Parts: sequence; structure tokens; C-alpha cells
Amino acid sequence: AAADPVSVFPGSPRRASWCDEYDTIHKRLDIIEEKVIKTVEHLESEVKSLLSIISETPSNIPIAPGTPLIDIFDGKY
Repeated sequence: AAADPVSVFPGSPRRASWCDEYDTIHKRLDIIEEKVIKTVEHLESEVKSLLSIISETPSNIPIAPGTPLIDIFDGKY
């Protein structure tokens, strides 16, 4: 109770303005933190979904006859 600004200044009708600013900042930070957590969870879900799709795709996809093969490394490797 000694650290509480109201009890430090007995008879004070309101907390100091810096306390109000402190509370406002913390409320805003809580909102930002919640949005970041939801965004990370959404992105994690999207990445898992994409990885699942990739792992289910066969690696030996048939190539249409007459399609030229392209060396993506240009013969460097």
C-alpha cells in the first residue's frame, strides 16, 4: 500500500496524471500484444497448412509430352 500513489498522498482526490498515462500505455500494450499473438497464431496455421499441401504433392508429377526440360542451375552444379 505504501507504493500506491493514493496512499502516499492522503486526501488526494485522484491519482497523479502520470499514473493515468501509465495505465493508458499498459492498456494499449495489452491490446497490441493480443493482436501480435493472434497474428502469429494465424501465420503458424497458414504455414502448417502450406507445408501439409507441399508434403502431399507427389514429387514425380508427370510432365506433358513435348515439354522441354529446364536446368534451373544452368549446368553450373
